[in-house]
Amino acid sequence: MQTLKGFNAVYCDASFFIALFSKKDTKHKRALKLFKEVKENRIMIHTCWFVKTEAMTVLLYQYGYTEAMTFNQSIDLYRTVNSTESQHHQAIALFNLFGKDRKISFVDALSRVLITGELKNIPALSFDQDFKAIGLTTIS
Repeated sequence: MQTLKGFNAVYCDASFFIALFSKKDTKHKRALKLFKEVKENRIMIHTCWFVKTEAMTVLLYQYGYTEAMTFNQSIDLYRTVNSTESQHHQAIALFNLFGKDRKISFVDALSRVLITGELKNIPALSFDQDFKAIGLTTIS
């Protein structure tokens, strides 16, 4: 089982936040275990607004208001990487490139741009198989 030992920062995807904040999610226990490691080792959590909005929407639609609001109350705890227009264009190019062979969301493409650029390839906490498929170091 993968561990966060040796890391001082991670990028969190919506799939991680969804699992963390919904007890009904199949990956909830694993997300709790990873989050405990994050807290114990004082690992900085990075994410972007697109991920935050995706997580709060999915939590509301699939699990309910309470889960979405609980997540919303925590969003200031995570360092938000503000993406630029240039990074959005890079993400669109990746979306077009990867989209030929598999379904990939714009948010995943943007996350890859942020992680491989500004965040210097930190690992991602994600239960989304697309993260691995687009070449990101993923802990799940």
